Parts: sequence; C-alpha cells; structure tokens
Amino acid sequence: MSAEKSDSPDQVSSAGTRSLRFDPRSISFRFVVVGAVIVATMIPLQLVSCTVDDREWYRNKAIRDIAAAWGGQQRIAGPIMVIPIDAGEEHYVWVMPKQVDVVVATHHELRRRGIFETPVFSADIAVEGAFVPLDLEGLRSRFGALRLDLASLVMGISDPRGIRDATLVWREGQVPLSATSGHGSGPIQGGLVGTLADAAALGGTFSLKMDLRGTERFSVVPVGDGSTVAMQSTWPHPSFDGGLLPDVRDVTPEGFTASWTTRDLARGFPGVMRISSTDDDYFEGKDLGFSIFEPVDLYSSVERSIKYGVLFVVLTLVSVLCLELSTGIRFHFVQYCVTSVALVLFFLTLLALAEHIGFTLGYVAAAAVLTGMIGWYAYGSTGNRRLAVASFGSLAVLYAGLYTLLRLEDFALLVGAVVLLAALGMLMRVTRGLTPTAEAGASA
Repeated sequence: MSAEKSDSPDQVSSAGTRSLRFDPRSISFRFVVVGAVIVATMIPLQLVSCTVDDREWYRNKAIRDIAAAWGGQQRIAGPIMVIPIDAGEEHYVWVMPKQVDVVVATHHELRRRGIFETPVFSADIAVEGAFVPLDLEGLRSRFGALRLDLASLVMGISDPRGIRDATLVWREGQVPLSATSGHGSGPIQGGLVGTLADAAALGGTFSLKMDLRGTERFSVVPVGDGSTVAMQSTWPHPSFDGGLLPDVRDVTPEGFTASWTTRDLARGFPGVMRISSTDDDYFEGKDLGFSIFEPVDLYSSVERSIKYGVLFVVLTLVSVLCLELSTGIRFHFVQYCVTSVALVLFFLTLLALAEHIGFTLGYVAAAAVLTGMIGWYAYGSTGNRRLAVASFGSLAVLYAGLYTLLRLEDFALLVGAVVLLAALGMLMRVTRGLTPTAEAGASA
C-alpha cells in the first residue's frame, strides 16, 4: 500500500461521508476474490455432475440391453389353480395351494457390454405343494358356473424370456407346459400354464422344477396357505426386500442363505378369489426376495464426491488464503483460478479412471496426480519449497478426508460438520489479529 492518502482503503469524501475502496493488495479484497472464485467454480462442477448422469445413463442402458437378452428382474408366483367362469367375460377363479415349499439356488456371474458390466444370475427352482379337493358347490354359489374342463395350473413369471427349462408333475403325472401372456389366466402378465381339466376338482400334489435366468432382483410370492421359501446364492451382497424380511439369514463372502415361513394371514390376499383379466398386477408388493446390491456403485460414489465438492473447493482455497496470511506470500488471482480448475478436473479424472479400474484405485490415482500437480504449481509460482510442501500436505489431508466422508454412511454428516468447524477454527486463528489498521499495514 502507498503511504499517500489517496491509496488508503478507506477515504473521506468531500461531503464528509466515508466511501469504501478496495485495494487489490488488501486482505478484504483477497477474501472477496476467493469467494468469487468459489462461486464461479460451482459452474464447471455442475457440468461434471451432468457428465456423471450421462455416463450412468449409458451404464443403465447397457444393463437393460443385457437383461433383454438374458432376462430381467424375476418374480415367480404360483403355481395357482385358475378356473374360468362361464359368464361370457374373461373372469376367473384363483385357488391358492394349501402348502407350497420353494427351494431356490442362484449362481451369479458378470456380463459385460462395452466398458460396463453387471451381475446376472441363473436360478435352479424347485417348487412342491398340494391343493385340497375343491368345494364345487361352494364355489358355484359364490362365482357361478365354472369351466372345470379349462382348469389349469399357472406359474407367474415376470420375465418369461429368462426361462431355460421347466417341468411340472401333477398327481404323479407330467403335465405339458406352454407359455402364457396373461390370456386365459387373469392379470398374470407372463409365465407357464399346464392344463388340468377335470382332475383339478379332486385336488392333488404337484412339483415344478425350473431353470430361470435374470438380473438385478429375484423374488417369490408366497401363494400357499402355508409357504416356506429357502434361498441359497453365490452373491455376497444381497439386499433383502419385498413384503417380508427373512426369518433366518446368513451372509458370507462366498454367498448367502435365507429362509422365510409365512401363513395365509400374512400373505395379503385370500385363498380363493375372483379375478378379471383387466385387473392390475395383484401381487405387486406382496413378494419376498433379494436385490443384487453392489456395495460400490462408482457413479453414486462419484456423485456423492461432487456433492462434497463444494466443501472441498472451499476448504482448499481457504487453506491457500490462510497460507498467504501466515507466510506473507501473495498469490495472483489467475493462480487461484488455475487451482480451482485443477480441483474440478479431479472429479472428472476420478470418473474417467473409476470406469476402468474401480472407484478406490481411481480415487487414489486422481488424488495423487492432482495433488502433485498443484504442489508443483505452488513451488513453480513462489519458488518456496516449504510452501509447496505445505500445499501438497494440506491437499493430501483434504483428499483423505473426502474419501473418509465418502466411505461413511451413518456418520458422514457428523464428520463433515467436524471438518467444517476445524476449518473455521483455522480461519479464526489466522485472522484473529486483523483490524483495519493491521489490514492497511498488510496491504502496504
């Protein structure tokens, strides 16, 4: 700052009022510059976030393409006895089995489309159970004339494209199976149907074996008055969902086992009901099973890191400003801009690397490259090795802290608040001696 009165940040006007002028060398002005750079950095940071959304869309499209050829999410329901009602319209009586026991074993593998890959599964399914003899008089009094000659067993399958093989045995005799698209069975959208004719009225036992492929999710609708479901899988990260959680489960790095037992009071629908072909999906939300949970979804991790990017940019530029205040070395406005660009490129580099080598390795590589570049830039700009090392160290700590936040789930907000308080404490420490007089002396 010049010793002349006109160079003072605060100047008395001829009218006796004070007007504020910012000296580019003053501390106040430098805080304004840092604030403007932080706000401007949010624009390219948002563009990187849009790029993440685009890449995630391409990944999801690749998953859909794989599912179209392999089989999508699978939900099985049945077998259900379906009897048409002779009412001139497409109405049916659904009869649930007395007991159903389902045993499922799934084997998982990864399928790739371009640079994207997704886990798929093959499920070996064994279903056994029994129907009690029908109370024909009671059914006719409730629903009208029944077409027992068109009675069938229907196994609802949400994506029949995944069926590889299936056999149905009814009362010790094998029943031919055909595909159904819902016509002749009510609102079941797809699956397998086997004609029983008049034998349905007598009830009997059944067994169904099926080889089914799918992606993302597998579930079973417990249709029996009493139902047991036992699942075994090679996937080590299940997310159990649906209407009921398993009674017993055991998850290991080699896979998991889970079992459910339900009764008719808990399944959410009656054992005998009238259904129209125009009804909606009746079993929506009444199934139980698991989704293929991927513990590290790189796109959601990168998106989370960008959400913390505001915090990261603020901490980095404020750290540089604190170095200015504590060392007396002044950085140019352009150098602040270059540093902020480097901070944004970290997230873009992370995204590009994570798609090929995984999130953790991509994060370490991107952090190492950008930390080294900014440390080298600080040394080349000032020639001060100590300042360059301090910049390198502070960035390394910030990147490590950001990674810790990303790995945390329940305590991320708490840790983030602690980090902000620590940054505020550091800023308070280096600015506690600032007064208008001291600032004028610093700018001079």
